[in-house]
Amino acid sequence: MSRLSMIDAWLNDVWGEGRLDRIDSLFATEAQANGLMPGLELRPEEFRELVPALRVHLRDIKITVLRHCETEDWLWTLLQIDGTAAQSGHHVCFNGQLAMRFEGDRIAEAYNNYDVIALFEEIELLPRDTIALCLSGESLA
Repeated sequence: MSRLSMIDAWLNDVWGEGRLDRIDSLFATEAQANGLMPGLELRPEEFRELVPALRVHLRDIKITVLRHCETEDWLWTLLQIDGTAAQSGHHVCFNGQLAMRFEGDRIAEAYNNYDVIALFEEIELLPRDTIALCLSGESLA
């Protein structure tokens, strides 16, 4: 199975279906993921808390790889995440990127960047046009 196929299946199993038993299957023992939140490096065991925390707000998650680029030991993906807001039932769509370095068939390090502002706007935890509001000097507090 290609790395891209492994990532696609893993993302939809773990995030889409909430299969926490699959978390360890793709990470090297000392692997860590960076970029989900500033200053937070996640080890595989910490995904067991993060995945359910997101799934409280977002249901019916489907992750689609829009673009990818693979080199010897790196895989970069541009993702589209679709789901349903748990509170409102509205469709949610936002993008993210993953850059992963592999050792064999396991991720040794990963760098994540997701449009969490769009996510939180769509699940109605942030106001629409949050970035424009903040750029104009509005405070969200």
